Amino acid sequence: MVHNFQEDATPDTIAGMTQRRALFWMVGCLLLAALLRLPALSQFPPGLHYDEAANAILAGDIGLRGARPLFIPSYTGKEVLFFYLAGGVMRLVGESVFALRLTAACLGLLTVAAAYRVGRELPRDRRTALLGAALLAVSFWHLLFSRLGFRAISQPLLQALTVAALWRGLRLVETKPTDAQTWATFALGGLFLGLTAYTYLAARLFPVLLALALLPTLRRNWRHLLLSGGVALLIVLPLLNYFRQHPDAFWVRIQQVGGDGLSLGESVLRSLGMFFLRGDPYWRFNLPARPLFSGVGGALLLAGGALLAWRAWRVRGRRRGAALLLLLAPLVMLLPTALATNEIVPSNLRAMGMLPFLMLLPAFSLTTLLDLTPIRLPHLLLPLLLIGGGLTAQAYFQQWGRRADVFYENDADLVAVAAFLDATARPDETVFLAAKHYRHPTVAFLSGVYEQVKWLPGGEALVFPAAGRVRIIYPHSSPMPAWTTSLLADADVETGPLGPDGQPLFTAYTLTASPTLTISHPLTVNFGNAITLRGYDVGAVAAGALPLTLYWQTQGVPSRAFAPFVHLEDAWGYRWSQVERDAYPSEQWAAGELVVQRMIVPLPAGAPPGDYEPRVGLFNEESGERLPNLDGEGRYAGSAARLHSITIPASPPPDTLPTPPFPADQSVSPGLTLRGYERGSATAQSGEHLELAFWWSATAPLPSDWRLRVTLTGPNQQTWTLWEGQPVHDSYPFAQWPTPLFLIDRQTAPLPPDLPAGAYQLALRLLDGSNTTVLSQSLGPLQVAAADRLFRTPPISHRLNARFGDEIDLLGYNLDGDTLTLVWQALTPPAADYTVFVHLLDAQGVCCLWQKDAWPQDGTYPTGHWLPDEVVVDLYTIPAPATASAPLTLEIGLYIADTGQRLQVTRANAPQGDAVRFSWPPPSGTEIK
Repeated sequence: MVHNFQEDATPDTIAGMTQRRALFWMVGCLLLAALLRLPALSQFPPGLHYDEAANAILAGDIGLRGARPLFIPSYTGKEVLFFYLAGGVMRLVGESVFALRLTAACLGLLTVAAAYRVGRELPRDRRTALLGAALLAVSFWHLLFSRLGFRAISQPLLQALTVAALWRGLRLVETKPTDAQTWATFALGGLFLGLTAYTYLAARLFPVLLALALLPTLRRNWRHLLLSGGVALLIVLPLLNYFRQHPDAFWVRIQQVGGDGLSLGESVLRSLGMFFLRGDPYWRFNLPARPLFSGVGGALLLAGGALLAWRAWRVRGRRRGAALLLLLAPLVMLLPTALATNEIVPSNLRAMGMLPFLMLLPAFSLTTLLDLTPIRLPHLLLPLLLIGGGLTAQAYFQQWGRRADVFYENDADLVAVAAFLDATARPDETVFLAAKHYRHPTVAFLSGVYEQVKWLPGGEALVFPAAGRVRIIYPHSSPMPAWTTSLLADADVETGPLGPDGQPLFTAYTLTASPTLTISHPLTVNFGNAITLRGYDVGAVAAGALPLTLYWQTQGVPSRAFAPFVHLEDAWGYRWSQVERDAYPSEQWAAGELVVQRMIVPLPAGAPPGDYEPRVGLFNEESGERLPNLDGEGRYAGSAARLHSITIPASPPPDTLPTPPFPADQSVSPGLTLRGYERGSATAQSGEHLELAFWWSATAPLPSDWRLRVTLTGPNQQTWTLWEGQPVHDSYPFAQWPTPLFLIDRQTAPLPPDLPAGAYQLALRLLDGSNTTVLSQSLGPLQVAAADRLFRTPPISHRLNARFGDEIDLLGYNLDGDTLTLVWQALTPPAADYTVFVHLLDAQGVCCLWQKDAWPQDGTYPTGHWLPDEVVVDLYTIPAPATASAPLTLEIGLYIADTGQRLQVTRANAPQGDAVRFSWPPPSGTEIK
């Protein structure tokens, strides 16, 4: 007879097994689980990974340093239950890796016990419960996370306790619906459910699973379930309130793992395959691609699911709900890994919510086998524990735990560095440590001299202090770059112990004085009085990249974080490439340090050969603010340093050509193909410049008389030629192209300033020497709006008549309260998009009590769009300064943003200068001289 999901007449005997015999076997399961989970916790897994070290610090903060968070926003956000438990263990046994992992191991053991309880309450069969607990005890998946200090190990335990309490309550309500024990059991289930929200991100889907499974019981038990839900809500209410106040904390990790990686369908298929086809590929959390079940285990899993589905229709109420929960758990709790399309898929970590329910499916198949054959439980359970435990121990401690991949993935080299620092660090030396991550938690948790260390993220910089002894350490995971060899040639070298691959875990270089540097291109560029660019070296272009070595000297710590950038621009100002590298974070700077940084500037496929200008500066990543380049007088001289032009040769096309935004794939001749094009917005104003790019591939020599033409055709078929010439602004004619070649030809096509408003069609034509069209390619529609231009001078109360560079007149201004209205007029088409500055100087003439630097009309109308004689009205609101004991000065002018160079201004009966200056506020009705 099949006993699963049925009640037995004898309370002490369920499905042919007494409580005493079940207890005997359960103790055996727990002993084996403990033998697998408790020994050598400090050695297996080896090392101390970034994430685990961060967890250890957070647990120590709670257990030993008084932190009491509801949610931990750092490290992309963490739920707190595990950290409170680990903090408690640390109070008992000390702050250590062992204490952190002991917490996980104990939670893992409790989950094995809870798995038995779930089996007792769902199938109501002690044999199924024992087999499910045994499968969990010998699971490589669960064993690995039971020995790892990750919060996810708490999720299966709280879920199991929730289900066990709720289904026990459902069972009690059938005989004791008003008994206090029944209500208390439902309240306990609500308590566990609420605490589940404090375990791990993936647990947010657990209430969905519970709701689906409890539907068959809702009509009869809604009052009791309402109590559970109310208790759960009370427990989780503080966390919900935290998320209400900090919504980013709720969404940040969800947004990170979701994204444009795999398609959702592919991700779901990969996730389903983790059961018995191909599992998690990540060494840290699995033997790569090892599925959760073997072939036999997978067959038992499928059979258990099929039996449960068949049996679910034969039972009602809580028994049907139990069957639904076991059937749906693998699917619902698989979603956290299936939906993480921007991460590793499948992921054993994000699928932890399937435990321990998943183990009851093959256990259900095995119990059915016992019912249908003469096989007895010990004949299954004993081999499962002994053979399964032995195979799991061999897989974990021998195959996985001794792999060099796992050793280095778990930052074991930094564990050795931390020990080396504690043993050898001197107070009279500066220590620099290269690492993949800034302020690596592994060193922070393990080293007592952590605060003495300065960090070189990525190992892409060398730093030498102004004076004194310096030690630079390169761990195995961040080896010394080849370009630094000459700079460290005179250093004393120490190597660490050997890793499992026979390589030193780290190499330390010690210098008593900074090396003598030879800089091929010396400079002195002051950025914000915080750091000076002393020069640079240019390496040979290779593999589509340009190496630049920058030499910086720090002057102090800036008020905000700034990181270096390099932009690579062509002769027409187009930025082809950029790179930002915070190789030595600015909050570590000390005056007088020499920073040598290698920046590898990528050269995109299709960039034409020619002269390119690197521009170097520093910016704040959050705001985009740049450190200003200051001239010798401390004035703004641009937002970047312009280096000497570098000639980039033509490069062969890549094996796989990139896809243009608008593909065309038009074959022009046997040797030329228009692959596609780029274009800006579908709307524009008359007088604007259209930015276009044409993507070509050539495989044979081309004629010398071919030329390009960009046209604009209106609704009445009238056509305007916007631009005509050879590729790359006439600098790279077709006849000069080497083959094979892939080229992106960027062009600027100005719209006529008097172009009528309307709908137009853009087109590209390729013409031969006889003016015959070889190629005609539509570039799509363009909706043109007529620019609202003013050519009549409005009334002006304060006349200035200040002429800037023979290009623009500042006719004067009007003043209405604190609103200043400037009236400009273009004399000729301005040569650039100039920035207007309006600065309110203090009584000593020092900038600035208030300032605004932008294109006219709040940055919306650049001077490059102005026409001769056009008048532009430009408004500014200048607040009154809080204190002004002496007359103030307002200065107004124009400058080039890239260089800071101001346009010279001339006025009648006044010397030439770089700004118009007058007292502020001016006397009412006074003509400004």
